[in-house]
Amino acid sequence: MKGMEILVVLALLVGLVGGPALVAVAPWEVTFGAGLALVALGMVVGVPAGAYYHFRLWRALKPSGLWWLHPIPLHKQLQPADRPGVMRWMRVGAVMFGVIIVGLALATVGVVRAK
Repeated sequence: MKGMEILVVLALLVGLVGGPALVAVAPWEVTFGAGLALVALGMVVGVPAGAYYHFRLWRALKPSGLWWLHPIPLHKQLQPADRPGVMRWMRVGAVMFGVIIVGLALATVGVVRAK
């Protein structure tokens, strides 16, 4: 787990230093383009990951009703063997949602700086 912690720290450092540097130094077109690229990356990876997460959760538990609107409470019902396969895809989807939000923020800053 030590490698994952190092990656998280590095990602935070890049985000906390690189983000403001990009916004302060780069032309608005670069900021806007980087934002759009992050949104596209988040969508291309995150939407299939989220769909696969829901499929894996359904396959493991066979819930009924509108379970997919609020699936988090179902996690405690997962068997230990099913848990890693389901939770991995939930994490990928969640991280990509964060990437989309950062991309939207950068694109907004680019648009505001263009005026």
